[in-house]
Amino acid sequence: MHLIIGLGPIGGNVGARLVEVGRRVYGNDFNAERVRGWSEETGAPAATDLTAVDWAAVESVHIAVRLADQVVSVFESLRKHTERSLTVFVHTTLAPSDARKIFSAAPEGWRAFEAPVSGGPQGARQGSMTIFLVGPEPTEAEDRLLAAIAGRVFRMPSYGQPALVKLLNNALATYNLAATARMLNLAAEHGVPARDFFEVISVSTGRSWMSDNLIDVQYDLLLKDVGLLRGELGSLPTGELDEGVEQAILQARARLEADSAAR
Repeated sequence: MHLIIGLGPIGGNVGARLVEVGRRVYGNDFNAERVRGWSEETGAPAATDLTAVDWAAVESVHIAVRLADQVVSVFESLRKHTERSLTVFVHTTLAPSDARKIFSAAPEGWRAFEAPVSGGPQGARQGSMTIFLVGPEPTEAEDRLLAAIAGRVFRMPSYGQPALVKLLNNALATYNLAATARMLNLAAEHGVPARDFFEVISVSTGRSWMSDNLIDVQYDLLLKDVGLLRGELGSLPTGELDEGVEQAILQARARLEADSAAR
């Protein structure tokens, strides 16, 4: 059985993917409504606490919470509920320094993997996401598990490096997102409807994964990751990833919606 802790966009979809490929899955989240919805969707059991978990049957634990201190709390809760050796994959995006600290404090008997992901909820649901991985040498069973939930696994040599690679990638993605949003707004300000320019981008050199997904991308998570990277490195290359980015993204989205409604 695979225990999923955190049934949000990543954890919930990783769990749904495992159910789809025939694995036994147990979901856990502090949000009772999310637990109920996920369980109804997947047909798998889920709960808001860990007391009902059959620990003897747990093959792997997947942690997909939002913040580093939540990962620490989950580790403490796991230790409290079972003394078994666990295989634990942490999919939460951490600051590299937090990753090194958290994994150095993991119980000796655990097989603890730092495993942040890229590809968003859709990639998690389809099993096509990318995983940045460090930890003990995976067993054949763990390799099969990773193949079931990921399209590509990049192995890293030390804890903290997956976090750094993930943050660098997401910062680059945010530069692309911010530039796309600002160019759409600039077009609209000079008389070119945002929707018209958006169609140009979709078939021209300005196209990117972020322009294709501007409407739905979870920019708040990207901005969180930019903050983690800036906090870790002290500064980032100039590109105006400041507090005005969110406003630009929302303004561009609103213009696209308004143009669509007017057609």
